[in-house]
Amino acid sequence: EKVRAAHPEQGDAPVPSDLVTCSGSGFDPHISPAAAEYQVERLARTTGRSQDEIRVIIAQCTQQPQFGVLGDAAVNVLAVNLMLDGVL
Repeated sequence: EKVRAAHPEQGDAPVPSDLVTCSGSGFDPHISPAAAEYQVERLARTTGRSQDEIRVIIAQCTQQPQFGVLGDAAVNVLAVNLMLDGVL
């Protein structure tokens, strides 16, 4: 409910599961590309950047599966935040 409230533009779209769960340690600096995309409009609205700019940053911070097949793509949230803040 909190995720949906923060992203009213998503309407009834399914919420990516990693936005409502956490890792075993309770801290994971990565999210799925779907979870990142879910937040693009809110990030654009709150940062004053365009959605295209946000997507470019997300793409730059997305790590692909090792050897192209091992694991899943993951977005480094810390790197995205630093780039949005102009630190990286």
